[in-house]
Amino acid sequence: MISFDRQASDFDLRAGLPVAAARQVAAALAGMTPGENGAILDLGAGTGQIGEHLVREHLGRSRYLGLDVSAPMLAVFRRKLGRLPGEGCALVQADAGAPWPIASGGVELIFLSRAAHLLPPDLLVKETLRVASPEGALVVFGGVRSRRESLRAILRREMRRLLAEHGTEGRNAAAAQRSLANAFAEHGGEALPVISAAIWPVVERARDALAAWRAKEGLGGKAVSPETQDSVLRRLEDWIRQSYGSLDVERETTERYELAAIRLPTLPKENPGATK
Repeated sequence: MISFDRQASDFDLRAGLPVAAARQVAAALAGMTPGENGAILDLGAGTGQIGEHLVREHLGRSRYLGLDVSAPMLAVFRRKLGRLPGEGCALVQADAGAPWPIASGGVELIFLSRAAHLLPPDLLVKETLRVASPEGALVVFGGVRSRRESLRAILRREMRRLLAEHGTEGRNAAAAQRSLANAFAEHGGEALPVISAAIWPVVERARDALAAWRAKEGLGGKAVSPETQDSVLRRLEDWIRQSYGSLDVERETTERYELAAIRLPTLPKENPGATK
């Protein structure tokens, strides 16, 4: 299992969303929450890139529970907030890859930002159905999408090819999301149209991509040995030099943040007067 503890101090710098984009995503999520004062469960809340804005700007409309396995990541989140703003907000250190410390049937929106592919799918489906409100709930997968022809996308594909040569297949977030959508469909879930909640311009640099991958623990969403990680990235660096002539190659492009929601079925209310 990949640990994010060592990434906490510079995670936002390496993998953070622009503040304006994070606010737009938070607003879109708040607008999707069924009912008044609905509860949002943020799995893999991390440093609070999106959760901070849900708490600061939308707490009156929604209750918020952020869950993450990494105490250092949550510590960054807490520093951003200054202090927790009351009963409607809680940050909890817990492993979402194990049964969740959450009561059954009380959550209206389960949100996973760039985290679904890191969790055991069977447990994720089981626990989501358990905690989801029987009166209606949404599961929302969030993620950053790059253009296929973007520099980072090209480098990511080459990195994964090299990683596969070392015997490790990287996790595919899009494939994991499709698989989970199919699993929820078997339980009556309905996939809703994908929303592009935010779009922003970026300048991609090969040197920055390499530095970001070197700072991570693991590659392609998998835990790998330091020796494998170093070998893959050294070979990738050589490939960049051969393909582009320099590590300083850069390209302008855009990125977007997509929200893919699944509406879970409303369960019929029990009739206390009914007889078996």
